[in-house]
Amino acid sequence: MKKFLSLILCIIFCVSALAGCNKLEEEEKGANIRMFLTDYPHSLDPAVIQPNGDVDQILSLIFEPLTRIDADGKVQPALATEWYGQYDDIYQLHKMYFVLKDTSWSDNRKVSADDVVYAWSRILSPEVDSPYASLLFGIKGARTVKSGVGTIDDLGLAAVNSTLLEVTFEYDYNCELFAEQVANIHLAPCREDVVARLGDAWASSAADIVCNGAFRVQAMDMPTAENTDSACKLVLERNAFYLREDGDALDKFVNPYRITCYYYEGQYKYYENEANSSQKVFQASRFLNGEIYYLSAFEPQTYQHFKDDLETANTLNGFAFYFNTENELLKDADVRKAFSAALDRNEIVGATTGTGEIAATGYVPNGVFNTDRKSDFRTEGGSLYNTSADLDTAKSLVSGKEKGTLTVSYLIPENSTTRDKFSKKVSYNNVYWLIAAQAGEYWKSLGYTIEFEGLYPDEYTEALKTRNYDIIGVNVLSGSVDAFNYLAPFAKEYSGSSITVDNSVASVDEEFNPHYTNFDSADYSEIITSALKTNDRAERASLLHKAEEMLVDECPATMVFWYTRSFVASKEIKGYDCDSWFGYMDFTDLQLKDWRDVNASEEALLESRK
Repeated sequence: MKKFLSLILCIIFCVSALAGCNKLEEEEKGANIRMFLTDYPHSLDPAVIQPNGDVDQILSLIFEPLTRIDADGKVQPALATEWYGQYDDIYQLHKMYFVLKDTSWSDNRKVSADDVVYAWSRILSPEVDSPYASLLFGIKGARTVKSGVGTIDDLGLAAVNSTLLEVTFEYDYNCELFAEQVANIHLAPCREDVVARLGDAWASSAADIVCNGAFRVQAMDMPTAENTDSACKLVLERNAFYLREDGDALDKFVNPYRITCYYYEGQYKYYENEANSSQKVFQASRFLNGEIYYLSAFEPQTYQHFKDDLETANTLNGFAFYFNTENELLKDADVRKAFSAALDRNEIVGATTGTGEIAATGYVPNGVFNTDRKSDFRTEGGSLYNTSADLDTAKSLVSGKEKGTLTVSYLIPENSTTRDKFSKKVSYNNVYWLIAAQAGEYWKSLGYTIEFEGLYPDEYTEALKTRNYDIIGVNVLSGSVDAFNYLAPFAKEYSGSSITVDNSVASVDEEFNPHYTNFDSADYSEIITSALKTNDRAERASLLHKAEEMLVDECPATMVFWYTRSFVASKEIKGYDCDSWFGYMDFTDLQLKDWRDVNASEEALLESRK
């Protein structure tokens, strides 16, 4: 009996001791965990064009949409705890309601249904350029609002109270489908007061951005013309108001205090042995040296080094070339199709990108639902692209066509000040340039003169908005299980492109700007509209397959590859999770071994380098 009691007391003591080790003591905030998540983001506005291919990985940590799609493809609660459809017999309207959970923004203001209303109204406003507008076109009045004819008052969105969102549909809309659509991270809520005060710059600095997710942006620094001495870093900090009530432990819902990403030399500029290494080689070296605990961006050589230890997931995002269909040489669909056929997608993902990308066999990626989560749109649609170059077909398509000079525009991910500052210490390996150069070689073989133009992020987004390019490489961040979101923007009425509205003139005619490619087909638009209006998911899928076939045949754009997201984690951390159909990480339970000692060492190191 004494031995039994001793054993029980020993267990109680050990459990208490372990609990004491994990519990935050007075004044403590928790672990500061160093990582390399993604390339530096230039804006964290979820509603607009994002140049970077992996920015969704950051957006998913700091914003929370109404629902989410888990790793099994099931819709799960996120900001909304429940949702249901309802038919209004009196007004004969189809409606849907979302009940929001009790949580707060990173500045301690309650998240309200009004914040969702504003975010979606902003996406649908005529002056905002958003490729995500098509996801909301099932809402009553969305089309007329986006065209500038209607006003926000005409939109079928309302906050019944602070935690109940009412959506009124234009048609008999499938509520299950809409619950899937609003899992898109780009439909996360947004604060009207912040955007009204700061305009488009609201999500460009840590001092201004407010977040409703588990983390907030504590630092977002990059050298600028005004501040060339700035370090280059991104620091995400626990949103202390996420789900917490008064009296709750600080780490009850989000365990780590900070996730810190240093770019280039950042605070680690004293590692002279890393001079002239590229960003991702530098970060891989830091991981191997135990200086960071999580690595999720690679170059081909580092990808191969870690290949056996990587965990990988699909993202449902891709890389495409857009063709300006108003260019004299590219007006002819046969020329555009020839340029698509000439691409050796296998070679591009194997020899050029080399970090787990998948050669595209259609415009819509694997992982997108066909009629439900158990059926795959790409599998049902089959292969619409050859993944190897078909030069015979390409040459026959351009035979007898006028040849000339075309410029391929590509993204330079860093701003010019950053590149100038670090040019002597950092080697730049721009994958977007490598892809453009490889594609250019294929297209030169068709008899065209190919030139190249690198664009910094602001120049890049401006080129898209103004259609000031011939051919441009684009990260397609549709992030949806719905093929409609990939295909609808090519229909003029669903492009999401901004228009100029003259408020002094009462307009009765709807106006729309076409897709960034200037593609405009009445037949294509008719298919997209039919897909929007049907409540039958099998019929809808059939229409969307027809739309994709037409898109590939007209070829205003061609998908080159689909992204995957890979990462390697140190044994010093645990508690990370990837229960997401889009490969998003959940770090709310992340733990770092001996974090107090690590924090102390980090603070001492930084102090010594001042």
